[in-house]
Amino acid sequence: GWVARRWDSAVAARFHKLLIKLAEQFDGRIEGINLPETSVALSEEPGLIPEGFSRNSYLEAIKNNMMVLKKSFKKSKPIQYANFMPGDSNEDLKKIYDYAKKIKMGMGGPDIKVYKEFQMKNSYPLIRSMSGIAPTGVAVQDGNYDVINPKTGQKVTIPEIFDFAINYLRLDYVFWCTEEPYYRQVLKLIDSK
Repeated sequence: GWVARRWDSAVAARFHKLLIKLAEQFDGRIEGINLPETSVALSEEPGLIPEGFSRNSYLEAIKNNMMVLKKSFKKSKPIQYANFMPGDSNEDLKKIYDYAKKIKMGMGGPDIKVYKEFQMKNSYPLIRSMSGIAPTGVAVQDGNYDVINPKTGQKVTIPEIFDFAINYLRLDYVFWCTEEPYYRQVLKLIDSK
């Protein structure tokens, strides 16, 4: 896989300039903007750890990116996708959400996986806890339509995804991917609401 060196101060400085320039042109003209998910898989073996990377440097870089986005986009809704942190550290993930609450930054993530055990123990309760504090939004991505709902033992339906998003996660935004043949069903659902 690959990931931007978010913890690298030179990369961060250029990225922050990009966010500021984007805000100058698009703030208020777009509904919102999101930062990419926090999940990264990096080797923890000596000699394979990227230069300058540590769990703490990564955590602080994510928080810095959040602050720059929040300060730059005052009209559009800034959202940080935060689903997992390096080493699957729930403590670090919670720190991201606590920081978001402090600065009133929108939160969310990729993948609405209805009642999926791992997400139910990690990011989903944190996303839900943001309801009423700041905007929340999660994406339905390719493959999410094929998830098995553990409550029914069947493949999820579009109404089940929508119900989970609104009534369990308490989302303000659902970002539906255009995977066919499901997207036509999504459009019918949206038309009925």
